[in-house]
Amino acid sequence: MTQAVPAPLRRAAEQLRRVAPTLHRAQTDFLADLIRIESYTGREGPAVERTLAEMEALGMRNVRTDSAGDALAEVGEGPFRLLYDAHLDENEVADERDWPNPPLQPTIREGRMYGLGASDCKGGVATIVYGAHLAARLGLAADCTITVQGSTLEEDAEGFAMRHLLETDGFPRPHAVLLAEATDLTLRRGHRGRCEIKVRVRGKPAHASTPELGENAILKTRPVLDALEAMTPHLPAHPVLGRGTQVVTMVESPRTPNTVPAWCELTLDRRLTPGETAESVLESVRRAVAGLDAHPYLPTQKVVSWTGRDLSGPAFFPGWLLDADDPLLEAGRLTCIALWGRAPRVDVWQFSTNGTYSAGVAGIPTLGFGPMEERYVHTPEDQVDLDKLLQGAMFYALFPLAYSIVRTSLPVM
Repeated sequence: MTQAVPAPLRRAAEQLRRVAPTLHRAQTDFLADLIRIESYTGREGPAVERTLAEMEALGMRNVRTDSAGDALAEVGEGPFRLLYDAHLDENEVADERDWPNPPLQPTIREGRMYGLGASDCKGGVATIVYGAHLAARLGLAADCTITVQGSTLEEDAEGFAMRHLLETDGFPRPHAVLLAEATDLTLRRGHRGRCEIKVRVRGKPAHASTPELGENAILKTRPVLDALEAMTPHLPAHPVLGRGTQVVTMVESPRTPNTVPAWCELTLDRRLTPGETAESVLESVRRAVAGLDAHPYLPTQKVVSWTGRDLSGPAFFPGWLLDADDPLLEAGRLTCIALWGRAPRVDVWQFSTNGTYSAGVAGIPTLGFGPMEERYVHTPEDQVDLDKLLQGAMFYALFPLAYSIVRTSLPVM
C-alpha cells in the first residue's frame, strides 16, 4: 500500500515538476562536457575544474577542492549535514574499436546520451550538482546543509578520497551520505565489500636450458590454485548480500623468459560480507594453502591523487548494509512516492562504491540512488537516459525535505 505524502512534500514535488524541466538542457550540456574530458583515476584534474565551474555558475556556496582534489560545494545552512557523492574518475577504455560511439564524444540518440563515464559516474555528478541547485533554488534544503562532492580515485580505490576528506582534511562528519551510483531510479542499501590478496609461491631460479637445476614456481602454483578454488563453497554468506566470492584474476612471475622463475604470484579478488576483516580473510587463505609453500598477504593499494597527495592504504574495502527500517531508507521511499506516486524497489549493489568507507568503515548511514543503469557500467554501451537524469536531480532536490519530515515525524495530512 502506498503511504500518504505529507502536504509540504506534496507541494514541493509539484513545484519541482514545474521548475526542473527548465534546467534539463543545462544539466545535459554539463554532462556532455564531462564526457568530453578523459579523467582516468589520478588524472581527474580537468573534470574537477569543469565541475567547480558549474558549481560556481549555479551559485553554490564554498566552492573548492580539498587537498586530494575532489570538487566540493555547499547549499543550505541547516544543522543536519548531508553529503551527496558521485565520482569523476572513469574506467579506462581497453580498445576504442569495441565502442559503437567514440568514448569521449557525447552522442545523443533516442533520448539517451552515450559516452565514457555516462553511467559510471559522470551521470551521477550531473545529477547531484543539479539536484542540490534545485534544492537551493526552491528552498527545499529544510534543516540540512548539503555538501556536493565530485570525488576522485573511486575506480581504483573506492572510499580512499572520502576517507582523506574526513580523516585528513577535517571535513565535519556527515549525518548521512547519498551515493549517486547506478540504480535505475531505485534504492540501494548496501553491497559486499572486496579485498585484494596476493599469494606468492617461491621456486628456485636456473637457466631455462637446464630446468632440472631449478624449481619452477609457476608449476608449484597448481596445487595452490586448486586449494584456492576449493574455498569457494565455504566462503561466508549473508542473508541479503549473498555469498562471498573469490577468483584468481592475475598470475605474475619474473619477466625473464630464459630463466626458470624463482617466484610466481597470484592475485585474488575476494568479495566480502559485512563483518569480515582483513585478518579473518588472510587467515582463511593461509589455512587453505598451508603446507604448499605459499605465502598470502594483503597488498598496499597505491593511490596518488591528481594533486600529488599519496592516499595509499591496505587493499581492503568492507561491505555494509543499511538497516531496512533506517530513516534514511524511509526518506528515500517517501521521496520517490511524492515524485512518482509509487514506492521504489530496494536492493543491493553487486559492485563496490565509496560506501565501503562511509558505511563500512565510518559507520555513517548511507543510501544509493542514481538515474544510470548497472548493466551499462564498464561496457562499450556506456549510456544514460536523459529523462531519468532529470528525474534523478528531482530526487536529490526533494530528499532533504523528506528526510527532515521522517526524522521529525511530522503528521501526515
